[in-house]
Amino acid sequence: MTRMRSPTPVHLAGLLILGALGCGLISSDITKVTFDLPTKHYVFAAPAGLPATKVPCGAGTPLATCPAVGAYTATCDDNVCTAHVPVQTSQTVNLKSEVPQLSSVNTQTLADITLERMSYTVVNSTTVAIPTIDLYLAPQNVTDPADPSAKKFGTVPGVAAGMTASGDVVKEPGADDLFIMYGHDFGTPFNFIAATTVVIPSGTQVSGMVDVTISGKIAAKL
Repeated sequence: MTRMRSPTPVHLAGLLILGALGCGLISSDITKVTFDLPTKHYVFAAPAGLPATKVPCGAGTPLATCPAVGAYTATCDDNVCTAHVPVQTSQTVNLKSEVPQLSSVNTQTLADITLERMSYTVVNSTTVAIPTIDLYLAPQNVTDPADPSAKKFGTVPGVAAGMTASGDVVKEPGADDLFIMYGHDFGTPFNFIAATTVVIPSGTQVSGMVDVTISGKIAAKL
């Protein structure tokens, strides 16, 4: 009579793995990794060259409209000439060189990439409120949000003077697909652009700066 030999631990482990594969218990996402989006800082310094004294306008004054306030265009807001100061800055994102998990990957594209979360922290140490900040994605050679190839990704809510705020970026419809378009070819750098227009009444003493930090989580299949 032939006696059946019990599987050794090694054989048993192999049988369990084969069985798991056959039953679909091991996910096809076994190569999926999650990593941090390279953190980016955007710094807006307080604008210079604004009038130190208030410039009245509107009712009861000879000015119905306002001349330029310093180097900036102005409007008559609450009977005071008010400067509208555009500020913008850009940061280059290079996933290939900035993400350790991707630096050793031989290919230049990812089979699948998703943006799981994008968050912000704004430290406003200036003496004026900072309105909503718009975020754009653009090719590496584009730094102007007005360029047609720069596409709006989302917004960061406004922050009062002297305050700090944090939360999730408010994404535009289609923002995830826009990020995938750039992140898929992770060997090609691209730009994140931050832009806003700060409204400053003439005579306001302005000092300090705004520091915006953007971070997030990305998942991909290698």
